[in-house]
Amino acid sequence: MRPPSPSALQPIPRRTFLGTLLSGALLQTAHAEIPQPGGHAAQAFHLDPDWPKLSPDVYPERCQMAGVAIAKNGCILALNRGENPWDPRKGFRKTRIQKPAVLVIDPGSGELQSAWGKDSFIMPHQISVAPSGNVWITDVGLSSVFEFDPLGKPIRELTRASLGFNMPTDIAFLRDGSLLISDGYGNTRVVLLDPAGKLLASWGSRGSAPLQFRTPHSIAVDPEDRIYVADRENHRIQVLDHTGKVEALWTHVERPLTVRFAAGSLFVLSNLDAPNAIVRRLSPRGELQESFHTLPEGSSDDFQWPHGMAVSSDGNSVYVGFTLTSRRIQRYVRRG
Repeated sequence: MRPPSPSALQPIPRRTFLGTLLSGALLQTAHAEIPQPGGHAAQAFHLDPDWPKLSPDVYPERCQMAGVAIAKNGCILALNRGENPWDPRKGFRKTRIQKPAVLVIDPGSGELQSAWGKDSFIMPHQISVAPSGNVWITDVGLSSVFEFDPLGKPIRELTRASLGFNMPTDIAFLRDGSLLISDGYGNTRVVLLDPAGKLLASWGSRGSAPLQFRTPHSIAVDPEDRIYVADRENHRIQVLDHTGKVEALWTHVERPLTVRFAAGSLFVLSNLDAPNAIVRRLSPRGELQESFHTLPEGSSDDFQWPHGMAVSSDGNSVYVGFTLTSRRIQRYVRRG
């Protein structure tokens, strides 16, 4: 889902490794086409129809669910766009969202526990929880990245003015506390910041070569500090080391929207097509382990355009947030 192009912005100088990347032969070895699962026969997960329980009295209007995360206490954090949906034809309004942007949902009962984030965002995009438990949110409307404490109290804002962001999309964390931001629709790069928010490096440019991006839409990190970037319009995952060097290109993942590392695997949400998107579980070498479609088999219900995803630490529950017409959050659980 691509918002309208922003006005031109002079980016901060980019550091690139294009001149020192792997040789052509090594890149060819690192290039991997992800196998395509067939139909619904390969479904590894099924929809939990009883979760969540957001009744009309506590949640009167469905909102676009742009992102999902799991708090340190296990609660599910659903990032929504309130009364300010993104419309592919009209774009989005430039006013702050008045409704709470973060719904805190009990992982067992599915009931709403609390909500926060009023008057904080214009077009929230993704939500992540740092190892500290603090909550981070990117906003493509404000071109900012926000940090909150676990209860939703604002801590700091990293801005376009200070760091040159141009519609940043997602955030992840290295073991030393450094921040990785996919920056995103306008700048098509990955930004590395130290824990205090100081710029350390900027990798990438627009294009289709290694370390070039066409909408870096999401980012994840594994326990070894390998970096996975959802290079959406290039239909691939770029795998980098912690210095920004390309290690692998995983292709044929049909516009990857969100990447999350859990239970030793990379989970990739892609909109195979808008109603019938797919979640794949890949090994750290890019091997397909299992998959499932977000549209349940035989369902005629509306599951239009999934966008955000979170995965439980054991890999047995996957939470997906839907935008456009569907405007819901759903849980998928492992069969058996």
